[in-house]
Amino acid sequence: MRSRPSACCAAPCGLSGTSGDIVPPVAVVDVGSNSVRLFLWEGTDDAGPVGPRLTTVTGLRRKAGRDGTIARDALSRLSACAATYGEMMRSRGVERGVALGTSAVRDAPNRSAVAKIIGDQLGLPLTIVSGTVEARLAYAGARLAVDGAGPAIVLDVGGGSTELVRGDQTGPTGAVSLQIGAVRSTEAYLAADPPRPDELQRLREDLDAALVDTVAGIGGPAPLVGVAGTVTTLAAVDLGIYDPRRVHGHVLTRARIAEMLSWMSGLPTAERALIPGLEPARAPVIVAGATIVAAVLDAVAGDALRVSERDLLDGAALYADRLIGPVGGPVPRVATRQDLP
Repeated sequence: MRSRPSACCAAPCGLSGTSGDIVPPVAVVDVGSNSVRLFLWEGTDDAGPVGPRLTTVTGLRRKAGRDGTIARDALSRLSACAATYGEMMRSRGVERGVALGTSAVRDAPNRSAVAKIIGDQLGLPLTIVSGTVEARLAYAGARLAVDGAGPAIVLDVGGGSTELVRGDQTGPTGAVSLQIGAVRSTEAYLAADPPRPDELQRLREDLDAALVDTVAGIGGPAPLVGVAGTVTTLAAVDLGIYDPRRVHGHVLTRARIAEMLSWMSGLPTAERALIPGLEPARAPVIVAGATIVAAVLDAVAGDALRVSERDLLDGAALYADRLIGPVGGPVPRVATRQDLP
């Protein structure tokens, strides 16, 4: 379940001349295991990259084959989402961009089908990033929300994988990508609805086993910053509403996460979907996601984590010089990124 920690360096450069407006905007697309996101990057201010962001839960890894093959229904949901995003990009005159594929696409033998959808609908090649690159991009974005120059660990719980990155203001120093995620763990462990106590216990035991020595392997404990849908959803549930301005910087304590996990795990999915702040499409996987967050907090011996709305999308913008290309290439194709030179 665990890949080896790796050292990380190399600072992001962004694009020249991006301190103000970018006209037309640059599209940054994250094809994730549970959701697909579009960031129309319009410029950079003192807080970092700015522009409208959209998220659509597509459940790309939902009911994937044992070998990781993405199901036909999931490809249909991806196609519908990409068609909408493509229309938005064309309406804004987007000429440059990048589409990043993460865990579900990395695992999929039929990744070329994903690439064809992205190429046909968005006019972009699909760039499949390694767990290490995914972790570095998430760290670069999340670091924008960290005050001071001290160390921090960034936690990115995705649908198919979880990334932990430790570093300071100069950049990341260690990272690990774990083959655990909210969708993957739900399908592997939580068959009952609501999940049975023994299912939750087995999931937690296996998470603890996967996380043992992980934190030491990337440099030791540090304050935790959480990014992406699982963590922002937990913040929204705690607040009773999803408001990005309130979610960003929100602090979730270990006790509050345990309380929410106990409450949500006792509800069937249909009732969970009615919780204020919880997007209904995330109701089936939030229990596993929250269990991962709780396990990581214990692994880093943390009492709380700070939530950041800055994440992989911002990191990709910061690394734009090394990632983006023109919209409208001749043939949809799959590219890979094992590192960021």
